[in-house]
Amino acid sequence: MAIHLDATTAGWERPLRWAYRILALLWVAKGLFGWAELIGFFGELPEFTRTMGWFAFFVPVVMPIVDIIAGVSLWISWRWGAGVWTITALGFVSCEMFGSVAYQPKGATGVVVFVLIFHFLRLIFVRSQSGQKITVV
Repeated sequence: MAIHLDATTAGWERPLRWAYRILALLWVAKGLFGWAELIGFFGELPEFTRTMGWFAFFVPVVMPIVDIIAGVSLWISWRWGAGVWTITALGFVSCEMFGSVAYQPKGATGVVVFVLIFHFLRLIFVRSQSGQKITVV
């Protein structure tokens, strides 16, 4: 089952699709950047020891995989992919907030929080318009 908000009546279909596709390209690049750092492309290989715990292993290994999945799903369908991307972005922000091994540039967390706020404001705005049509498929 999928819920589609009709953005065509407001004329937002094309700008939203391309905005989310640009975000998808950036998110796939973020995932590839994480994998490049994991394999030691930018210098030394990351060191994992038994004392670091599972969290130190989870962020640099699993998050780039999830980033690429979210970017590809956002490229394929911005309506469905926006949900996958939102969950991934919230996971990224929470991992960065709780002191994970940072594998991304320092400003990335602030940019992601800004884009998440914009995404949620867009959802609130679309849902608040009474003329919008919601289709359950």
